[in-house]
Amino acid sequence: ESRFHQAFVRTQMKSHVYLIVAAFLGLIIASCTVRSKDSSEHATTNRETVRFATFNVSLNRKTNGELLSDLKRGEDVQIQQVAEVIQRVRPDVILLNEVDYDSQADAIALFQKNFLAVGQNGQQPIEYPYVFTAPVNTGIESGIDINQDGQIELPSDGFGFGAFPGQYGMAVLSKYPIDSANVRTFQNFLWKDMPNARRPIDPATQKAFYSNEVFDRLRLSSKSHWDVPIQVAGETVHLICCHPTPPVFDGDEDRNGCRNHDEIRLVADYVSDNASYLYDDKGVKGGLPTGRSFVVAGDLNADPVDGDSVQKAARQLTENPAINQTQIPASKGAVAAARITGQKNKEHQGEPAHDTGDFNDESVGNMRVDYCLPSKNLQLTDCGVFWPAEGEAGFELNQASDHHLVWIDIIVD
Repeated sequence: ESRFHQAFVRTQMKSHVYLIVAAFLGLIIASCTVRSKDSSEHATTNRETVRFATFNVSLNRKTNGELLSDLKRGEDVQIQQVAEVIQRVRPDVILLNEVDYDSQADAIALFQKNFLAVGQNGQQPIEYPYVFTAPVNTGIESGIDINQDGQIELPSDGFGFGAFPGQYGMAVLSKYPIDSANVRTFQNFLWKDMPNARRPIDPATQKAFYSNEVFDRLRLSSKSHWDVPIQVAGETVHLICCHPTPPVFDGDEDRNGCRNHDEIRLVADYVSDNASYLYDDKGVKGGLPTGRSFVVAGDLNADPVDGDSVQKAARQLTENPAINQTQIPASKGAVAAARITGQKNKEHQGEPAHDTGDFNDESVGNMRVDYCLPSKNLQLTDCGVFWPAEGEAGFELNQASDHHLVWIDIIVD
């Protein structure tokens, strides 16, 4: 009995020790978990839902420096509305189109400090610690007569249409780290170096609209094309950014339509393992390696169904097998706007819920021109267009820009 009792006591003591150790370890794990969650809005995990967005914010001005002046004052109503839209949608990564570029990125810093960091109309401020911006082709003198009117002058004869360098620029804001060392830009890629480029033809003469001397110097990108790697949950998602020229404002030769088509084709080739001809601004050749995760973002100035783009140029992406097409961003506001304004919208064949741009109702109508397109290997869980209908929250913000913010939620695993 004594030996049995002693053995029983030893067993109970061991059990108590195990329980104490287990409880202690549990406290340590719980403490570490709390610290991890408190350390960042986005705790590092192996599976994370991330909201990507694109927004043509119309933060372009007629003269160089005018946008900086508006941003410094911090009282511009249109900029406040743009900031409120972003604060309402709260994307984790966003591409801004049409924000005038400056080499010190002062415009982006002021936009963050004086507008995004200030709660607009009761919204919570939002912060983006990581930023990427770079030069664009707009307003850079080409030295050649691009529009063939016998004169060489801005804005028409810049490498991209613009009154001064950087007008209609781009910027990426991110809550996640940007792998700046591996960003690729294609500002200087020459149009002639794209195989089977859609070179404009003068229908009156059936000859090339541009002489060889002119065409050999033309850059393809009207602004720039960027591959911006975003680091999420131990993985990299490549944000493919662009803003092709509108396929209008030209003549029967459709030079802008041809350029718009090939600017979109550059993106399609880049993500589809069909870009061995490409070289970036550092001279590195080729496109995105097969299997990499990406999101194509930007104002393509092309609708896959309606409008004047060449061969419905956007379909190079909307029907691309490398892209996840399971959901299309939509809004109730776009449906209501098309119904109320009518006119050109009555002729459109596309689904009005997918429209993102609110344009002249007599000549153009509303169209789907802004895109956030994830790669096939990313799970798309939700998406939308911030275009509230009357009675919905934020309806008064529809005049912030003639474009509406497009967002997608994807799982990075």
